[in-house]
Amino acid sequence: MHENRRILAVDDSDAILMMVKSLLSDIGIHEVTTFNDPKAALDEIHKSPTKYDIVLTDLNMPGIDGMGVIRELGNMRFNGGVCIISDLDVRIIELAAEVARQQQVCLLGNISKPINKDALQLILDRMDQFEERKFLKFKKMTKEELITSIVHHQVIPYYQPKLNPDNNRVESLEVLARIQKPGEADAILPGRFIPTAIQYDLMDLLTMQLAETTAVDMEALSGIFGDKVKISLNLSPQQLADLEIPNRLEALFKTRNIDKSRVVLEITEEYALKTAEQMESLNRLRIRGYGLSLDDFGTGFTNLQQLRSLPFTEVKIDRTLISQIHHDQFSQVIVQSLSEITDKFNVDLVAEGIEHFEELEYLSTRYPGILLQGFLICRPRPIESLQSWYSSWLKGVGASNSYEGTGR
Repeated sequence: MHENRRILAVDDSDAILMMVKSLLSDIGIHEVTTFNDPKAALDEIHKSPTKYDIVLTDLNMPGIDGMGVIRELGNMRFNGGVCIISDLDVRIIELAAEVARQQQVCLLGNISKPINKDALQLILDRMDQFEERKFLKFKKMTKEELITSIVHHQVIPYYQPKLNPDNNRVESLEVLARIQKPGEADAILPGRFIPTAIQYDLMDLLTMQLAETTAVDMEALSGIFGDKVKISLNLSPQQLADLEIPNRLEALFKTRNIDKSRVVLEITEEYALKTAEQMESLNRLRIRGYGLSLDDFGTGFTNLQQLRSLPFTEVKIDRTLISQIHHDQFSQVIVQSLSEITDKFNVDLVAEGIEHFEELEYLSTRYPGILLQGFLICRPRPIESLQSWYSSWLKGVGASNSYEGTGR
């Protein structure tokens, strides 16, 4: 995928631009346009705002600096990613990220000088991860196919554990949608049906079917992980705009006698919460005792300080900030700032997308109590295979089989 990337780089140093172009060529990217004048670069983007996937910009330039470039890209509604090429101290990184959020620009990070190939590769990987969330590579189900799957109750939950590394216990499980067709071994991934559900206003039907099956599974999940284990269901900001959502969830969990404090509702951060209806639903759900999780933090436009006023009980750090965090200063600064705020307001912190031991070690040694989630620990699984996985996990880490202390 990288070889098809179109990159624009702007820096007042021709030597830096030559180096960027050479390193990107080594990676396999040859469509690289360079400018030593930020105004000329912005004029080029303005003419073709969808032409470039990533903009690399120096911070300290005469005339228009890097902050100005980010502001202008926001004004243009630039949909690609932006990376700052500069040595930055902690406060500048925090401010740059905040400016990008306010301008609704996707800031991929910063690369220190002298530039190296690994740093560029990380930025390219991060852009891939942002785009994966949009499900661009999947063949979409038709409306009729999805309705048939819902009618025949083929929407099923897969569960992905959130692990407390302090005691190696699973404290929560994210509920992820799959479609299981009769006679087919592999479940259908959400990339094939979530865009269809959004397009044809079927998300509520899909979510409620998923929630109903999860409610049935709660007794078995408690048997595996202890009676304090929580489950997390995903809700879109669009669903929050429906003021009846809290009432439908209330009826479902009340029927099954499930304590609402064990139910966390994950709201994606990709789109800002704006409307009065969304805020009303958010507040009503919290008043009724549900946990609220801000999902995919780092992909959207929530102000760090705004977390003080929104009633979230959990924040999940998106995997774009977790990938290679052990040697990426940008991610380290953002996660540290987020940790300080969540700790101050007694909000749980979850790191998703753990795929390498170095990431797990970095986070678990620096952030006591953080919950970890990712393929390194456990891929999403149907309920039938959770018991065998957990037994193997506990045996592998030498944990006790007692469930005492598994709840937060």
